[in-house]
Amino acid sequence: MIDSAVESFLAGHFLFQTFSEEQRQKLLPHCRLIRLKNSETLFNQGDESKHFYIVKSGSMQLFRLSPEGQAKVMEVIREGDPFAEALMFLEKNHYPLNAQAMGDTMVVAIVSQPYKSLLMADPQAAMHLMGGMAVKLHKRINEIETLTLQNTRHRLGNYLSGLAPDPAAQQCLFELPMAKQLIASQLGMQPETFSRLIKEMKDQALIEVNGAEIRVKDLPGLRAFGH
Repeated sequence: MIDSAVESFLAGHFLFQTFSEEQRQKLLPHCRLIRLKNSETLFNQGDESKHFYIVKSGSMQLFRLSPEGQAKVMEVIREGDPFAEALMFLEKNHYPLNAQAMGDTMVVAIVSQPYKSLLMADPQAAMHLMGGMAVKLHKRINEIETLTLQNTRHRLGNYLSGLAPDPAAQQCLFELPMAKQLIASQLGMQPETFSRLIKEMKDQALIEVNGAEIRVKDLPGLRAFGH
């Protein structure tokens, strides 16, 4: 049984806000908290998909392996984000990707079938959920557009400038949310290309780099990098 902190977390999440308190109480016995260590696998591609998940803390990477064994990061799931929830509406019952923790991570696992049954019995709740999922789909479409229509310079410039705490600032300081190799994979570029572009940004006095820490000296210039 989950504790009160996890129950409160779920009650505030859009996947559970669609239900009444009575309905949420029916779902709680089908939820459990999973603690993962860095690089620990939650599920592998091809595993039977009986659950969907919400990241309570930390982050997860969803990836595929090429025939040569090279990982291609498809998405990074951060705190509060759900994943694998769409599978309950598909005939396929296997995960299409691998899921691995990035640092110490906690996820809430929810059994799909009871959740789906409640939705089927409550059309209004289902419509509310569809709205939330449509927002997520729109975000994914924007990410795909970034990967397909922008060159590598533009992608990296947009990605780094998007991490700025204040988009209106001229300068800022932040830490990369994951390893540089994973960022390169998510942006569809080789690690060597990522390193070369970072060097260009440094040479143009756009950024300073200290490990995972990025000090942006010219945020508008960074945003325009590659345009």
